[in-house]
Parts: sequence; C-alpha cells; structure tokens
Amino acid sequence: MLKLLGKAISKFKYLIALAIFAIFIVFVGDHCWLKRLQQKNEISELQDKITALDEQFEEDSLAIVALDTDIDAVRKIARERYYMKNSGEDVFLIKDEEEEE
Repeated sequence: MLKLLGKAISKFKYLIALAIFAIFIVFVGDHCWLKRLQQKNEISELQDKITALDEQFEEDSLAIVALDTDIDAVRKIARERYYMKNSGEDVFLIKDEEEEE
C-alpha cells in the first residue's frame, strides 16, 4: 500500500507542487491575489475622493475670486452662512425635525 502511494506521489509531485504554489499565490504572502484586489479597490476609492476634492477646490477658488471682486457675493455668504441681515429685516430659521434627531 505504501509503495503504491509512493508511486502515485512521485507521478504527481510536479502537479502537487504547482497546486501548492497556486494556493500560495492566491491566498498567502504580501503580493497575493486577494490583497491586490483589495488594493485596487482602495486605489479606485481614493481616486474618486481626489476627483471630488479637485472639484471642491475649483468651486472654492471661484468663490474666493468672487468674494474679492463682488460685494453681492459677500452679502450672499453673510446671509446664508452667518445669518446676517440688513436693518429692518427679520430672519427666521427653519429646521427639519430629522436633523435634530
């Protein structure tokens, strides 16, 4: 029985070595296939964040230029963000109930 098992192993030793190597490549080690997939997904998410931040940067740059040159833009920001008002005006703040929870 052992001789028969030994012959079978000697016939398939290269196939067994290849299978072990394939398992190692897919599941084990620093450069395994699973980690590469996770890293590719993380890179994709980070690139999306970079794109969103670039767009926000462009909007903010335009807002800065507008604030330097246009008095109406300053008034708009003062009203929307800081709830400032002109004399003789009343300001009412309306909050959603969902935001309070």
